[in-house]
Amino acid sequence: MTALLEDHVLVLRAQDGDVDAFEQLVDRHQARLFRIAFMVLHDRMDAEDVVQEALVSSWKRLHLLRDPDSFRAWISQITSRAATDIVRQKARRQTDAAQQQDLDTAATESALGGTSGRNAHQPERAAMAAAQMEALATILQTIPEDQRTSWVLREIDGMSYADIARIVDATETAVRGRIARARTQILDRMQEYR
Repeated sequence: MTALLEDHVLVLRAQDGDVDAFEQLVDRHQARLFRIAFMVLHDRMDAEDVVQEALVSSWKRLHLLRDPDSFRAWISQITSRAATDIVRQKARRQTDAAQQQDLDTAATESALGGTSGRNAHQPERAAMAAAQMEALATILQTIPEDQRTSWVLREIDGMSYADIARIVDATETAVRGRIARARTQILDRMQEYR
């Protein structure tokens, strides 16, 4: 409750033009916003750009925020919508940088040879974890946008169903359904990585 109250006070101060108060809000929420953007985009540079744009946009539009207590949900909504817009743009261009990166990584690993020695199991675990994360990111890119956004906000950011419903402009029931459908698809398609 104290953190919420502090956000509330910082928002009010920032709305009055206090740049330091806004910087404190940025420090408090930036990492969480990056996680949201990264899980939607699966690209570090794009995620950083989205967060930067969301923060600039929120500073410019902060005077429009009527309920200072809803700052967290409001800034998350700006971020998730910006990330979703990037996904749509990429889909239109039909580019897939991740596949090229996979090819480059495979070529590099092939050139370097296999792992040997007593720590061989550690790279194996790291490779399995990397493969799982890559598979999750790939699956997330193939499920419908509304399901992906809702799932990321719930599972990665830990937001409540009510907050997600406000962000995606849907009912809580719809959000629960979207998340359930996303979970089902993810679990079904991640079976080989268990």
